[in-house]
Amino acid sequence: MTVIGCGYTGRRLLKLCRDQQRDFLGIVRSADSLAGLRSAGVAAEILDLDAPGGRLPPEWFEQRVVIYMAPPPDAGDTDTRLRSFLARLPVAPSTLVYLSTTAVYGDTGGAVVDEDSPAMPSSDRGRRRRDAEHAVLDWSRDSGTPVRILRVPGIYGPGRLPIDRLRQGAPVVRAEDAGPGNRIHVDDLAAVSLAAADYSGSEQVFNVGDGSQASMTEYFRTVARAAGLADPPELPLDELLQRVTPAMRGFLVERRRVDTRRMREVLGFQPRYEDLAEGVAASLQGDR
Repeated sequence: MTVIGCGYTGRRLLKLCRDQQRDFLGIVRSADSLAGLRSAGVAAEILDLDAPGGRLPPEWFEQRVVIYMAPPPDAGDTDTRLRSFLARLPVAPSTLVYLSTTAVYGDTGGAVVDEDSPAMPSSDRGRRRRDAEHAVLDWSRDSGTPVRILRVPGIYGPGRLPIDRLRQGAPVVRAEDAGPGNRIHVDDLAAVSLAAADYSGSEQVFNVGDGSQASMTEYFRTVARAAGLADPPELPLDELLQRVTPAMRGFLVERRRVDTRRMREVLGFQPRYEDLAEGVAASLQGDR
């Protein structure tokens, strides 16, 4: 298995592959990341997807599953990194799993979306991911290589809880203004990535998530109580939007309920952390 963009989720996937005695090659961008993986005895190589270059080494891909986790660039509405990567592939891998985002659905006002719902992203972040999906599907058609697209919601886990924000008293949207949320524990994301890699059916797109659809306000409250901290202060949505970054705005204004039945019924994957409180508690244990 070759993992492109072996960051937070990739390292949890590495642990799972080791537990299952699967081979693993991590492709990272920085020299520090490369040194960190190699010092842990992990096969790793370095690749800057923003730098021009020729064909990549065929041994990275031949008869191997590729799980592509690298994010798109921070600007624009296309994923130039992924398109460059696909153009530089010297051979087709056995399967390509691409981690996309549920942001491709845009704002549905809280309505349910499944894999057959139209993808109408309302943010540049969502448009970049939708462009990447188009690129992957076109490449799959031309190469004949099976592709699995996982539409991923917010990721949480050890080291990724909003503890510092809670300690600083950062506000959240008041409960009555908070729309449904969608998220997944990082260990479940790693596990469902393997399930997608092993899948041999005809479906190409899967929504993934824990299915709880708890709002961001409920999520912050759950983390606060598990960590023994005070509940965060709450503000009306329009007031909070004036205080947050553009990236955070998308999480606040885009509302949808993501249907994950295909993940459960077709991939046969059941998340370990369906209960948000249980997932948060496990994440806190992982931080210690």
